[in-house]
Amino acid sequence: MGEQVGREDGTAAEFEGKVALVTGGSSGIGRGAALELARRGARVAVFSYDAERNEEVKGELEALGREALVITGDVRQEAELLDAVRRIDETWGRLDHVVISAGINGVFAPLDELTLEEWNNTLVTNLTSTFLTTKATQPLLRRDGGSIVVISSVNGTRVFNYPGAAAYSTSKAGQLAFVKMVAVELAQQRIRINVVCPGEVRTNLGEATHPRHLDRIRWPVDYPKGLSVLTDGVAAEPADIAELITFLLSDRASFITGTEIWADAALSLVLA
Repeated sequence: MGEQVGREDGTAAEFEGKVALVTGGSSGIGRGAALELARRGARVAVFSYDAERNEEVKGELEALGREALVITGDVRQEAELLDAVRRIDETWGRLDHVVISAGINGVFAPLDELTLEEWNNTLVTNLTSTFLTTKATQPLLRRDGGSIVVISSVNGTRVFNYPGAAAYSTSKAGQLAFVKMVAVELAQQRIRINVVCPGEVRTNLGEATHPRHLDRIRWPVDYPKGLSVLTDGVAAEPADIAELITFLLSDRASFITGTEIWADAALSLVLA
């Protein structure tokens, strides 16, 4: 394995001896979180459907001098998630942190065109998988206490302005409600769970976005120049969101649970 990349901020060993699982960890925000956890000392398991990207991120993790486990699977399948947790337990004997980042935008379309199959696919991929991942990892997390971060969105939690995104926004709102519902229950097992709601982030999520006939329902609105006010319109990088994720996972956030944080450079305040 490669030589560990040093850090000047004293966080290089923050997750030393810890094990983290990142779903959707081969791309986008999940990949950014996986790499940042490794930089801070964690052993990282990546669970994603894309075998080729899994191998790429495994190489990146090992280049940081960290052990990595990549598992190709479907977050919509409970048996595959349970098998992934079993492999983590067999490999490292523990699980301390979970990042639930797998998801899709799905089909954006007028309500009268959105099919039940398209609706269900988005809800199952984003929301049901959050339930399944939390449930599957709970037995390992409660052994020594642990933390979970769910990646939601500004859409469905603070803004509702994107035409045709009924299924996506509902799934994201559901993630937030789920976290708040289970936070007290999990707290009794020394497990914290929080939600990050990003705005615009440079990722490959567009590959899983399928807009259709949105001009039929789009209402003409003039938005201010530079929607991400704090950054003059510049979108976040996955690494920017990863900094927040690792904070919420860490002992520095030991009194924070059942909480949502918007990481959008004030975008949702402009659009709300």
